[in-house]
Amino acid sequence: MRILCIFQKDNKRLNLLGFIAIFCVFSFPVCSFANITVKFYCQLSIQLMQQENSNFQELIALVNQYHDDRETLNQLEEIKKVEFAQARDAIFSSYGITDTEYGTYMGANGHAVNKYLDENPSIKHQIDDLSVQVNSLMEQYETLKGVEEDTPEEPPME
Repeated sequence: MRILCIFQKDNKRLNLLGFIAIFCVFSFPVCSFANITVKFYCQLSIQLMQQENSNFQELIALVNQYHDDRETLNQLEEIKKVEFAQARDAIFSSYGITDTEYGTYMGANGHAVNKYLDENPSIKHQIDDLSVQVNSLMEQYETLKGVEEDTPEEPPME
């Protein structure tokens, strides 16, 4: 899976925020957007992508450190994933909204978000840059994990 900022016009890659929004719209159709503004949504998006960058950097470090110990690697990854979910929940909590409200906001307000970003190119640029970084780190992580998972074990000696 590839991640692309929802604000880029390149449709060749899957758009993470758009995917989340679509998923949440169909999964949780009733939501209140009373506390969310476009500016607020964009600030939260930036903070979430910064957290994702940090998460992937930690996962990459784990894969590099424990590439010879698959069992320990898997255990540590599971622990990290719980930590990441808690950190994400804390971010939503700090903004006073739920992940569901965030996820459905773009689906209901995509035009307003895109207009805001067109009027605020520095924010759009920051979001686009973070999206590229997340994509790159995710691909690096998946490649490292793929190498680990696809490495065939040597057949037993007979």
